[in-house]
Amino acid sequence: MHTQANYGNAADSEEQVIDPRVDKKRKKDAAAAANASNKKAKNNKAPENRAVYVTNIPRDATKDEIEELFKRFGIIDQSTEGTSRVKLYADENGDFNGEALIVYFKKDSVAMAITLQDDYPFRLGDDSTKVKVQEADMSYKKHTDGQVVKEKLVRKDKKATERHRAEMNRKLAEWSDDDEIVKETYAAPKNKWNKFAIIKGAFTLKELEEDDAAILDIKGDMREAAEECGDVTKVVLFDKEPEGILTVRFRQFEQAEAFVKKVHGRGYSGQKLQVTLAEDRPKFKKSVKGDASDSEEEAERLENLVAVTE
Repeated sequence: MHTQANYGNAADSEEQVIDPRVDKKRKKDAAAAANASNKKAKNNKAPENRAVYVTNIPRDATKDEIEELFKRFGIIDQSTEGTSRVKLYADENGDFNGEALIVYFKKDSVAMAITLQDDYPFRLGDDSTKVKVQEADMSYKKHTDGQVVKEKLVRKDKKATERHRAEMNRKLAEWSDDDEIVKETYAAPKNKWNKFAIIKGAFTLKELEEDDAAILDIKGDMREAAEECGDVTKVVLFDKEPEGILTVRFRQFEQAEAFVKKVHGRGYSGQKLQVTLAEDRPKFKKSVKGDASDSEEEAERLENLVAVTE
C-alpha cells in the first residue's frame, strides 16, 4: 500500500508539470494581445490639432516671411523631406491668396500663436495687414499624418522622419518651460519708435481754422485717453495734415500697444480714429501752433526746469 501511495503522488506531480513550450507560447500570445490592445487604444486616441489657419496675409508676403513670424510662437513641424510645414494657398490664377496653414511640432504653440498674433498686424505699424489666426480644422491631417501616408514611407523615409523628430525634440528642449519668458523672447520685435502711437482722423483742417482753441482741446482729449493706458511724455498735433494726425509718445512699448488696441476704431468728433504704432520717426507736417505744448506738457517742462536749477 505504501508503494501504491507513492506511485499515486508521483502521477499527480507529473500531471501538474507544465510543458515549457506551452508556457512560452502562452506568454507570447499574451504579449501579442497586449500589443494589439495598446495599438488599438493608440489608434482610437483623439488626434491632436497642431495647426493654425491664417487669413488676410499680404499677398506679396513670402513663405520665408510667414515662417519667420510664426516660428516665434513655437517650433514649426517638418515634412519627411525636412522642409517646414507651411502651406500657402493660391487663387484661381495660381497667385498667393493671403491664406496659409502652419503646422507646429507641439499643440501648445497653436494657442500661443492665436493669443499673440490674432488681430495683430502681419507687418508692424501697418494696420491694414491685421491677420486672422485660428485653429485649423482637422482635414489637413488626412493628407499628412494618415495611415495611408505612413504605409507608403520606405525605410529611408522612415529613418529621415526619425531624424527630423529627434531634431525637433532637440530644438524643443532649448525652449523655456516658463510661458512668460517664451512670450517675451518671441514677441514681435520692437524699436524705439514703437513707443509712438499715430492717430489719424482726429480732426479736419476746417475745424482747426474755425476754432483757435481746437488744437489744445484735441490734444487734451487725446492725452486724457492715452493716460488711461500709461505714462504719456508728449502729444503732437500735425495741423498741416489733412488726415487729422496726432502722435502720442509713451514711456513704455506696452503702453503704446495697449493704447492702439483700446482706441483704434473708436469714434471721435464724428470720425473713426485709426491708430497704429510708428515704425520709424514720425514725419508729418505741422506749424508752430501744432507743436504748442498743452497744459500737462508745460507743467512737466517747468517741473523739470526747476529740478535742474535746484
